[in-house]
Amino acid sequence: MVQNQSQKTTKRDMTKGEIVPHIMRMTLPMTIGIGAIICVSLVDTYFVSLLGSGPLTAMGYAFPVITLFFNMIFGMAIAMSAVVSRKIGAQKTEEVKETVIVGLTSILILTAILAFAFLTISDTLFAAMGADALTRDLIHEYMDIWFIGAIFLGIPVVANSAIRGAGDSVSPAVVMTTIAVVNLILDPILIFGFMGIPAMGLAGAAWATVIAYIAGAVTSLAILWIKEKLIHFYPLLCRESWKRSLKALFIIAIPVSLANIITPLVAYGYTTILSGIGDDAVAGFGVVTRVEAFALIPIMALAGGIAPLIGQNYGAGFSDRVEEAIRKAMKFSIVYGIGCAVFLGVFSYAIAMMFSDDQDIRSFITHYLIYVPISLIGLSIFLVVTSAMNAMEQPKISLVLNIVRAFVLALPLAWLMTVYYGEAGFLWSIIITNALSFIMAVICIKRLDCFQSLKTLI
Repeated sequence: MVQNQSQKTTKRDMTKGEIVPHIMRMTLPMTIGIGAIICVSLVDTYFVSLLGSGPLTAMGYAFPVITLFFNMIFGMAIAMSAVVSRKIGAQKTEEVKETVIVGLTSILILTAILAFAFLTISDTLFAAMGADALTRDLIHEYMDIWFIGAIFLGIPVVANSAIRGAGDSVSPAVVMTTIAVVNLILDPILIFGFMGIPAMGLAGAAWATVIAYIAGAVTSLAILWIKEKLIHFYPLLCRESWKRSLKALFIIAIPVSLANIITPLVAYGYTTILSGIGDDAVAGFGVVTRVEAFALIPIMALAGGIAPLIGQNYGAGFSDRVEEAIRKAMKFSIVYGIGCAVFLGVFSYAIAMMFSDDQDIRSFITHYLIYVPISLIGLSIFLVVTSAMNAMEQPKISLVLNIVRAFVLALPLAWLMTVYYGEAGFLWSIIITNALSFIMAVICIKRLDCFQSLKTLI
């Protein structure tokens, strides 16, 4: 028993051993887990598309707001992973336990506040995006339920980050797969009706998602409590534990949340810009954003997976291992990006046919998947670099990069090029934004004085 525990601890200590095996151990299970979560969105989109173009358009408007909500709580999740991994690297075991319980309690309170705020302003929000009254009625069928159940969404996200920060990459994948499987089972039953359950349409899709995340919350808390033994309630009674944990978490969570909010704000802006072209463009964009997210699963898993690796080694003072991890992650991103672009281009029309019978929607999806994916190389490098910055206690640099990308590049280019060149201009604005994001990320990483060989990587 003692020997097994020792082997477990050694395996999770990423300050020793070869870098690549650690990256693979952290990334591969996370790929499965993230893929499962993104499948929740894709499955919802597919089943809702069977209800017709109206509900599909409603989902297109809902997606940026859902992404905004998730990205606001992801700041705490990223902070949890970074703080837990660094404290483990610095061998501060008791502070790890207090960080976990304070972080989980805080995210429960935060999601409740955010859900109430979003529910209150939702109609105004969707009207400002350009959704007409009929479409807003459809949106409310889904989002009113989604917001009510949103209080349960933060727990599995933050709990998984704590588990991952402790060096366990398999259990978070189990949690995320549980969410996806429950959603997959419930979607057709609740949307179309089955076994005596009445058809609920869009409301059914929302209930399926909420129930799935409740299942994920229960699973993740059980893993943290029983397997990892990282849930202890005594720190909640100690003011110093709250002060110490919240300070460590919020130093990262606040700038990271601000940076994360930027991404859905860009999606919100894109949707508003496309609403000027027509609902077909909005519906098509709602589909391709989900397809693109699915295509980027390995990159998101890589960016998230190397964060604990970087955090542990940064906390232990091993900058050479941090540098090696970033360098290898960047090289993988380039190779994967090329293969991803070829695949999506070849199967672009087949993918479009899966999600819509409308020729205009299919046209938008096909053109997007032919031209835009090659630029995902730039976006991938950008994601890896900003994730590394967060793990190295440099969230402000990550925030600045995201602000420049969104408000200096993405939205001004999209608006300007759409005005002059329509749909084609919109697509090219995304390509240019991703290319310039690549340049920004490379310049940023080269300017780190402690990383010498990265200066000659590209």
